[in-house]
Amino acid sequence: MGTVLKGQGKPEEASAAFARAAALNPHYEDAHYNLGVVLKEQNRLAEAVDSFQKTITLNPHYEDAHYNLGIVLKDQRKLDAAASSFRRAIALNPEYEDAYYNLGLVFKEQGKIEDAAASFRRTVTLKPDFASAHYFLGITLNYLGRQTEAVDCFRQALAIMPDYAEAHYNLGCILMELGQMADAAASLRAALALKPGFVGAYAALSTILKFTEINDDILAMTDIYKNKENLSEAERIDLGFALGKVFEDLKDYDKAFTYLSEADQLKRRTLNYTIQYDRELFEKIKRTFNTDFFTAHLDCGVPDKTPIFVLGMPRSGTTLVEQIIASHPLVFGAGETAVLEDLVHDLCNGSVHPPFPECISRLDRDTLARMGSDYIEKIRQLSSEAVYITDKMLYNFLYIGLIRTILPGAKVIHCRRNPMDNCFAIFKKDFSGAHEYAYDLTELGQFYNLYQDLMAHWDKVLPNFVYTVSYEDLVSDQRKQTKNLLDFCSLPWDDACLTFYKKERIITTASFAQVRQPLYRDSVELWRRYEKYLEPLKKALHV
Repeated sequence: MGTVLKGQGKPEEASAAFARAAALNPHYEDAHYNLGVVLKEQNRLAEAVDSFQKTITLNPHYEDAHYNLGIVLKDQRKLDAAASSFRRAIALNPEYEDAYYNLGLVFKEQGKIEDAAASFRRTVTLKPDFASAHYFLGITLNYLGRQTEAVDCFRQALAIMPDYAEAHYNLGCILMELGQMADAAASLRAALALKPGFVGAYAALSTILKFTEINDDILAMTDIYKNKENLSEAERIDLGFALGKVFEDLKDYDKAFTYLSEADQLKRRTLNYTIQYDRELFEKIKRTFNTDFFTAHLDCGVPDKTPIFVLGMPRSGTTLVEQIIASHPLVFGAGETAVLEDLVHDLCNGSVHPPFPECISRLDRDTLARMGSDYIEKIRQLSSEAVYITDKMLYNFLYIGLIRTILPGAKVIHCRRNPMDNCFAIFKKDFSGAHEYAYDLTELGQFYNLYQDLMAHWDKVLPNFVYTVSYEDLVSDQRKQTKNLLDFCSLPWDDACLTFYKKERIITTASFAQVRQPLYRDSVELWRRYEKYLEPLKKALHV
């Protein structure tokens, strides 16, 4: 009777019928199982868990009960328990594609991206026409930096399900990073055709288009933004930053700042940030890496000359500088790698050693040398043939003292830009991950001061170790500054470095569009268009 009622779309009556059947025969495993299924569909999750667990107690080999228990636990955000249930279902049925798929979703939520990719890959092996599994395999491969493989996955998902708007969108985003702008725009427009009002697609499209007049895209975006009650907070933030860029293109700077300011305020409210933490960290770094430290650590580390570190504040020209250097045939551009940061975290995790930077002064010379060797080994996995490899993780400026200690043969290039231009360029971007100081003009200026002070410290205690390149000088005299960069890196001249925008490589930073074209000066002194709004920043920077 319960099955009939369920088929008739009467879930409450069905659950009552299954409950009666289970009460009449407590050992009737199918009654408990079917009750769990109906309760799950009614979102009565705790009761569903109880029913599935009773089923499993009666029959530990009931694979569907393990699977559905996993589904409910996943919905309850009990991810470890959900993963265990999916694994039990797979152990009972090694070809259970839905269990592999949902196990992949759990791994993805837990940040176990490689495990997630393996689960999704197993899913599509078992069920090649599983569009969502191809899609999420693409998502995880993109996280792992395997963008070209991710493109294939999204295209496979779309071959199976052409109306998959999210697959069109994510394909478009990766094609942007690959520099295939026309194809990227086509994918984003396909997403919008399937899902009008797709904020993410509009936001991505706005980054690759140059707007010269009001058009249908702008009208649609402003109309969506006006109906804020229909948007999530994240969508309002995305669209606010996008419209800020749109109206800057149109040279309507007042309207641009209105959108940018609203987006920044919204984003700042989502963050639990205090500048005091950064103040204390920067002071600890300066105290630890002082002149006495470097005197005590002469001839430390490994002398390998492979790494070229390109560092500085976001939007300071680091992507441009790396693209120029990576255009040289002897250089591989690794982009923003977390290799050094991960090594620091592994050694300075607060259990065996105190946190960074105090932990570094407690490490013996062998450990520091091993740290340098480990860095070279990991970075070499990205390219075994290049003579030099660039590492463009911005906040490696925190680790310049460590770099000098463990990799004394490395080159370090610091990118500097006019502080007002640099800070306002940061303020205009919605970053993922770090950069929590970026959404308030005062905090932004305060953080920039900390950065400048730390760079002055490195220049004092490590004279001539860091080469500083000015963004303004680079765009004013590209050939001269490019030659200076190559000379510092001990690289012979190569004309390819002047046509860096022709270099095909994946660029995942906010500057991916700018470095696909020749140098231009449009962004120099751009902050002055907004000067009347930037008093808090000017005050913080003492301008």
